[in-house]
Amino acid sequence: MKRPGNTQTESLSVPDREAKVMGRLNFLFAACFTFLVAVSSLRSEPIPVIEVLLSSDSSIYEEGLAGLQSVMQGQTRVRYLEVLQAEQSDLGAYFNDIEASGAVVYVAFGRAAAQLAADNLRNTNVVFSMLNSPKQLNLKQGNLCGVSMDIGPERFFKTLKEVNPSARYVYSFYSTDQGREAAVAGEFLDLQHGLLLEAISIGPADSFEDALNRIKGRADAFYMVADPLYDRENFQLLSRFAKDNGITLMTGYPALVKLGATFGISPDYTNLGIATGEMVNRILNGETDCSRELVEVPTQTTFTLNESYARSQGLEISKAIQERARLAGLMKLGVDLYSEDKLNSARKIFEAILSRDKENRAARSYRSLIIERLTGDQTRKYMARAKEYMQNRRYLQARAEYAQVLRLNPDYEAAQKGLAEASRLQSEVQTNQARALTNAGKPFAAIRSYISALRIWPQNARARAELANLRGREAAHISQYMRDGLNEYNRRNYDLAIERFENVLLVNPGHKEATEYLRLSQQKQQAVRRLLQRKND
Repeated sequence: MKRPGNTQTESLSVPDREAKVMGRLNFLFAACFTFLVAVSSLRSEPIPVIEVLLSSDSSIYEEGLAGLQSVMQGQTRVRYLEVLQAEQSDLGAYFNDIEASGAVVYVAFGRAAAQLAADNLRNTNVVFSMLNSPKQLNLKQGNLCGVSMDIGPERFFKTLKEVNPSARYVYSFYSTDQGREAAVAGEFLDLQHGLLLEAISIGPADSFEDALNRIKGRADAFYMVADPLYDRENFQLLSRFAKDNGITLMTGYPALVKLGATFGISPDYTNLGIATGEMVNRILNGETDCSRELVEVPTQTTFTLNESYARSQGLEISKAIQERARLAGLMKLGVDLYSEDKLNSARKIFEAILSRDKENRAARSYRSLIIERLTGDQTRKYMARAKEYMQNRRYLQARAEYAQVLRLNPDYEAAQKGLAEASRLQSEVQTNQARALTNAGKPFAAIRSYISALRIWPQNARARAELANLRGREAAHISQYMRDGLNEYNRRNYDLAIERFENVLLVNPGHKEATEYLRLSQQKQQAVRRLLQRKND
């Protein structure tokens, strides 16, 4: 039997790894090319190129990278740690060049990449992603921030009570400080969920199998934390033990659920990438830096269920839990299809997910990437025209072009931002026109212009305030406007009467008498027109 910590990893030779990596890089760059072109159409300054270092070519990092690229306002230069180490004989010089270039931010996926960047960069913001136990980095260094992969035990406990409501006693084994941190955290949250957890240390001289036998007949569930203790041999022992003894086995690794565990809860890797990209954007825009950001934790997770394993343990799985697992399975299928470049099939999967879960950011992000790739030429055409209109201050036309892009791809961030900016600027134009009309003694035309400004951009506080002031001044004349309207009504000048009553309603939209006389005037106007039409016939 293997002892805790005796794990081995296999690595490809550098030429093989480079070939494999280059194939994946070409795919990833193609996926974000349209996005970068479109973003550049909104900016006159050069697009920032952000260095991204991945600890390995793991598929989970590539899912995170796809999420990052779907939202980040910049171009990415992706490097893999093993290739970088082979190419750069002096990594210190490489990082010195990064800082000398004035780079604002450097992105690192995984612990190895994050630790290397943290050790070598001091003036550049290092944004890490997909990292367990980020406190093991020196976060007080000041230039480190990012997105953690840690999922608190409370999520496992909540799901445990849904999967196995009768569960009471939970055990967890650990062999390292990182494992202890995760396991012991559960001891502070267990009672809130009607559970009692005991975290047990397993040393190098301890028998994992003996430790399992000591909890036999006492454990209802087992909480498997991230720890090198769970090598292949020990996991197989644990899986058989839990299955044979009806113990609900919880893990943070989806692959282990398939091999033999009851359920797993893992971060939504795409959403981790999205959160990382949004953090990078805030830093690039000067809104914040790592000293103020610190660490974000996962907000969305992926649920994996091994139904056959659960049934063999005597568990009855509710329809809600089954549906949750199926949705996660659909997401995995969509990601796999996207990675295989089967874009239309992947799009259908993500749209099916969004029809059932409209707030699923990962599905929305992947759908956006797919649409960008499928409609790249059209998107570039509309975005280029929008840019030209913006430069010529033809904001209404620019809004129409951005709207065309969003009809193709409702989640296209560059078009969303462009539409918002064009709307803001056009609203300001309308507000200035309204002020000029007010000064020219044309209050009703001014009110219409203010209303138009607010319809285009409801956040226009200046238009809202000036409209309120103008209406307040004109309210003193409403009695006269009503008399004028009634005079025209009684003279059967219905066109003029309608105009007068509409003016009253511009000043006071809730004026009941004007509303009623406007309705009557319109009715009589239509009756007169019908009478004239019959005479002509």
